[in-house]
Amino acid sequence: MGLRISFVVLLFVTLVKYECVAGMDSLKIVAFGNSITARRATVDTVWADRLPYLLADAGITATLINSGVGSSHSGRLVDNDFAKVRHALDRFETDVLDHHPDLVIISFGSNDAYIDDGNPAGASRISLEKFKANLSFMIKELKRRNVRVLLAAPPPFVFGKVRQYQNKRLQQYVEAVRKLSKMYQVGLADNYRIFSKYAKEKGGYGDLFPDGVHPNDEGHAMIAENIAITIDEMIDQ
Repeated sequence: MGLRISFVVLLFVTLVKYECVAGMDSLKIVAFGNSITARRATVDTVWADRLPYLLADAGITATLINSGVGSSHSGRLVDNDFAKVRHALDRFETDVLDHHPDLVIISFGSNDAYIDDGNPAGASRISLEKFKANLSFMIKELKRRNVRVLLAAPPPFVFGKVRQYQNKRLQQYVEAVRKLSKMYQVGLADNYRIFSKYAKEKGGYGDLFPDGVHPNDEGHAMIAENIAITIDEMIDQ
């Protein structure tokens, strides 16, 4: 009898969650990021494309728009033109706001933090302060429109000892993402942390990053699961 009641309660909670999310048929999500978000020829299924299936398993119907652009940083082309692409603030309106999303995943930091001149004390493509200002602008604009926000901290770089300064610099940007999530009370999927945990359990994570920057399919599966869990927790709040 108790087992039957528990099953009914679980079913009811699942249906309530579905109704809360799916009042407009589907939760519209925009995944806004760089080449770790964008579809890649070397990856069968990137994390963003895995997300709707994982959410469906949690009783959440979602439509996902992948607005990832390779080499993109959080600012504008005029801020740093190393990569001749439309960067986050260049395309924030067209690639995010114009879709009228219910939830936006903001996933930047790797290109922002990167040091191009080979000097461990050199300048990042986008300064830490500018990075924080860019993310703050996007968060505030989305919240002003009652759009839910999830910040995704970037995964680590996997370089040799000579280039470990890149990862040390990236850690500052990861910490900034963590602090911004608390400051603005938005969701956080800490992808840096899940790979660090994996490294402690498995003895390293180099096999997940063939080129030192971009995760393989296994790495994308880990990111997708982490983000899906975070969205599920946000919906439950």
